[in-house]
Amino acid sequence: MSAMKIALVLAVALLALVSVAEAGVSFKSLNSSRTLTVQAKIQATNVTSGQAHVGTDHLVISWALNSSFDGTGKDARYVNVKIKLCYAPVSQTDRGWRKTKDDLEKDKTCSKGITQQKYVSTGNTTTWRITKDVPGAVYFVRVYAVDAVGTELAFGQTTDKTKTTNLIEIVPISGRHVSIDIAAAVFSVFSVGSLMGFLSLEAIKQRKANSKAGHFFRAAFTDIIRGHSVLREIKIIKSKC
Repeated sequence: MSAMKIALVLAVALLALVSVAEAGVSFKSLNSSRTLTVQAKIQATNVTSGQAHVGTDHLVISWALNSSFDGTGKDARYVNVKIKLCYAPVSQTDRGWRKTKDDLEKDKTCSKGITQQKYVSTGNTTTWRITKDVPGAVYFVRVYAVDAVGTELAFGQTTDKTKTTNLIEIVPISGRHVSIDIAAAVFSVFSVGSLMGFLSLEAIKQRKANSKAGHFFRAAFTDIIRGHSVLREIKIIKSKC
């Protein structure tokens, strides 16, 4: 084999190694490792599906090792769990930035991290207030069990395999607030009042101006009449002379 062929083979092998190193865990490889049970409830209504509002509502999330794996040693390498909020398929349609990919490094299904906790087989619970930066969409919760360096080893989620059950619709901020509406109403009333006041003042000024003009014309007319009277008297006096 020539030196050029050897160099080409080594380059290809190196690229393959780099690709493997950069690739994340395959989600399909975890399908046989759905070892965690997960539940999420809307705290205000104590239900596992329905509507929840950002900034006010809380999700109560509980997770634990599935009892069927107790004592099997399946969780021997679990160190922590990562709890994530994930888009349901109904909220991924025509939205490439939410696209599901098998490579977990590139997967956009669960882009919102909720929290990380220490793994214990008996599980744990966390209460999370839905932050205002969460987009309005339909979601479920997924929990990954990870090793000491953060590599995903297993998972569990609140919904079924088709992601159609136990879904929570998160309602975003509408962009309006009661205080804003009140301020707008007060400003509107103030504006209308100011306009009416301005128009009334202008009307008063106009009436005064008209009154002065009328007085001027009446005085001028009176002077003209008086002038005519004087002229008549002068003509009479001249005729007598």
